[in-house]
Formats: sequence, C-alpha cells, structure tokens
Amino acid sequence: MLDRRRRLYGRSNAEETGGEVLTFMAECFWPGMNEAKVREAGVRAGHAARAASRDGDEVRYLGAILVPADEVAFCLFEGGSSELVSDISERAEIPFERILQTVRLDGDHDGHTNQ
Repeated sequence: MLDRRRRLYGRSNAEETGGEVLTFMAECFWPGMNEAKVREAGVRAGHAARAASRDGDEVRYLGAILVPADEVAFCLFEGGSSELVSDISERAEIPFERILQTVRLDGDHDGHTNQ
C-alpha cells in the first residue's frame, strides 16, 4: 500500500473553486524509471480516472513528462482537488512524492505566451 502521508499542494476541494476544473501534477520518483514504465503507469492512471469519472468525480489523466536523467516523471491531471488526484494516483499504483496544483501557459509560434 502506498504511503498516505504524501504532501498535497494547492486548493483542497472543488467547493473552494466554485467547481472549476484545475490542473495538477504528481511528482514521481522511482528507481529504474524509463519511458515504458511511465507509459504503463499512464495507462493505469487513465483507467483509474475514467472509473472515477463514471462514479461522478471530474478527473482526467492528461499524460506525463519524463526526465530520464533524473528518474523523475510529472504525471498531469485535470480534476476538482488535489485529494482526488492523489486518490487516482494511488488507485493506479503510481508512487508519487507530492501533488502540486499547476497553471499551464501555452506559447504561440512566435514564442509569446497566450492568455
């Protein structure tokens, strides 16, 4: 069983945000991390998120960013709370250090930030 004492950062529940969907990142470190293992974890996260959504929770797995040299992956989610993302990560058996609320800033083709 995964350690339930993990740290959660960001807003704690959807009521505080007026029900808006937020983005979160699960910061993951594990020995021997590679692309295949992160892809497998992503499949499990996708299944867990879809199951939770069928049960009425608004959550979606978006993908991951892998930094192979540091054996770290950042698994990306949309959801109503960091607790929900934590639960999905645990259901998917993805070991994570912490869950962080994120803000995505997309750039255009000229390198400017879109808002």
